[in-house]
Amino acid sequence: MAVNFVKVKDLISKVKSDVFVEEVTKVVVNFEGSKLNSIENVEVEGIGVRVIKDGRIGFSSTNDVSKVEDVFEKALEVSKFGEEVDISFPKQPSLVFPIKIYDSSLESVNERDMVDLGEEIISSIKEINPSIEVNLRIEKSFIKKSILNSSGLDITLNKTVWGILVEGVYVCRDESLLWLYDSKYSSRYDIDFSSIISYLQNIFLFSAENAYLDAGKYPVIFAPSSLYSLIEILGVSLNGESVYKGISPVGDKIGEKVFSESFSLIDSPHLDWCIGSQPFDDEGVITNHKDIISRGTLKSFVTDLRTSYLQNQVSTGNGFRSYSSLPKPRFSNVVVPNGEVTLREMISSVDKGLIVYNLLGGGQSNVNSGEFSVNVEKGFLIEKGKIVGRVKDVMVFGNVFDLFKNVVSVSKETKVEFDAVLPYIMFDKVNVSSQNEGVK
Repeated sequence: MAVNFVKVKDLISKVKSDVFVEEVTKVVVNFEGSKLNSIENVEVEGIGVRVIKDGRIGFSSTNDVSKVEDVFEKALEVSKFGEEVDISFPKQPSLVFPIKIYDSSLESVNERDMVDLGEEIISSIKEINPSIEVNLRIEKSFIKKSILNSSGLDITLNKTVWGILVEGVYVCRDESLLWLYDSKYSSRYDIDFSSIISYLQNIFLFSAENAYLDAGKYPVIFAPSSLYSLIEILGVSLNGESVYKGISPVGDKIGEKVFSESFSLIDSPHLDWCIGSQPFDDEGVITNHKDIISRGTLKSFVTDLRTSYLQNQVSTGNGFRSYSSLPKPRFSNVVVPNGEVTLREMISSVDKGLIVYNLLGGGQSNVNSGEFSVNVEKGFLIEKGKIVGRVKDVMVFGNVFDLFKNVVSVSKETKVEFDAVLPYIMFDKVNVSSQNEGVK
């Protein structure tokens, strides 16, 4: 059943409020153990209502969109006990930035097409080694978001998502398991998976020999996949919610040089075909390009309407939500600008160190303070400028604020990791612990 928008508009005219309607249609094809396992067809439709009465917020949601009046009544009831935040909702924008985030060609892609593509990807991975067992997920999604509010906003966004997620499992000669991961997500339909195959093949070849590393401080190269984890930890302190709560270590350092001049970080919501792109956020605030960190200097945080109100600021257009939750500040697409050194040159410059492709779990990480202690799930020893083998049973630990002060170099090459565009970054004097002390 479709949302009765006439009724919604009538209700929001009576109380200060905004309404978020989310409709998602998704097809997911799953392979397990290199064989087709399931085909899922998922449809989600829901409505979330936020009201402000007597300066207090109330929120309620439902996936039964016929109960529009009920969800408004529930939100009003909850507002009696809600937080005192009398935010102002945005008005209808006169112009939105045109971004390519909807690919109509996905409409004609059927389940058979997706199964055939999955079988083709598995066949190509088996060419690397026939003993690799492949788990594979291919999905296509159609997303529609509608936002209406009592300030006259009535705006709708349509987005597509096309995703391929690959996991390969290989039993090594020493009977340990080698896990191979890669993914490709976009708003554009793209069946070229050659970059996934070449990436997994390189990782597989690097893993042919085992290597050992004693505990100590070493130069470490973080590949985009592992750098993503570090950026997530760093992002907690760049979030307006953490700043408002006073738990961000850099909350009072706007305008100060906090990191290496080689490191910059951008919130970039207008990249064509990137899955984090939107012309406006989920509160209807127009999005824009933001230099969060520029050559080591902290320039901005990301906020939504609530966190900006609480700090007497203007929202940065980073309020994102599902229909069943209130908005929270979140990055759109994270971009770390590339550098001038090739990955090959970066590796060649290392006498002894690590290149890390995947991290496992959060370990003893305390993300609020920037602390991390994580297992290296897939890492390789570099000796005299060459990758010589895979290391096991090692961890990297430290503090992301110290880490990003010690950037040695940033690669020319970049890779899209879900909603981020990231290079390889080499850091100096990274703490490495090892359970292979003295093993050769």
